Amino acid sequence: MGTDGPDAREQLELELVRDVVLARRRLEGLVLAALTLGAEIMRHESARAVACRAAHFLEQFAVDEAEVMRDPRAALRADTERVHERGRRIGLHPEDGVPSARDRRRQRQMALMREVRADLLELVHRSRGVRFDRDAFADEIAQGLCAATDKLVVGADMDTYRAWQRGIVLKLIEEPTSHGPPRVMATVDAGPERGPLTVEWDSCERRLALVTRMARAGISPVVICDRLLADLSMSSPLRYSSR
Repeated sequence: MGTDGPDAREQLELELVRDVVLARRRLEGLVLAALTLGAEIMRHESARAVACRAAHFLEQFAVDEAEVMRDPRAALRADTERVHERGRRIGLHPEDGVPSARDRRRQRQMALMREVRADLLELVHRSRGVRFDRDAFADEIAQGLCAATDKLVVGADMDTYRAWQRGIVLKLIEEPTSHGPPRVMATVDAGPERGPLTVEWDSCERRLALVTRMARAGISPVVICDRLLADLSMSSPLRYSSR
């Protein structure tokens, strides 16, 4: 009978909430540690260095279990609010309204650029096996770079691409958004026939124009890949991207 009383049910509920919060936070900590390690793993040549960094990140993202034990419900509320805020920033919640065609296109471009960045990271990782054979290494990078730029072509508007290809950046401004950081907009001189044009900096079109200009200048695919990968890791000259 005692186990069915209000106090017992309250205790069971607290234990359940505590277990759920701890499980969520432990998983989130592991994911964040893995992502952080993955972002810098190619800088390290030795397995020992990678292991040391992995241990560091696991400690950095370790769960404060004492906080959860003190007040499981408060910890759950904090987690729920954090998840809601993340969703609000990327426009997942109904109160943000129906996204415009421009917002939907931007979301598709962002997803595509994250995919291209992941492809290039995988390409570099895969190519390390032949890095001592310079010709084989260059061929591997060139083939992977072609596949990546093909994806950028799919997501690019050709008029905007030509503006980036021909134009000179005249100024950069930040444009507020309903959620998340502002967008960086660039005014480019698109040529005598078109004049100044305002386009988004963080776009498939600018990255595609960058690759085209470098290829026409005779720059090697290895250098182009390195530059494109670095560029895809930034959303603007002013702030780092979520990628």
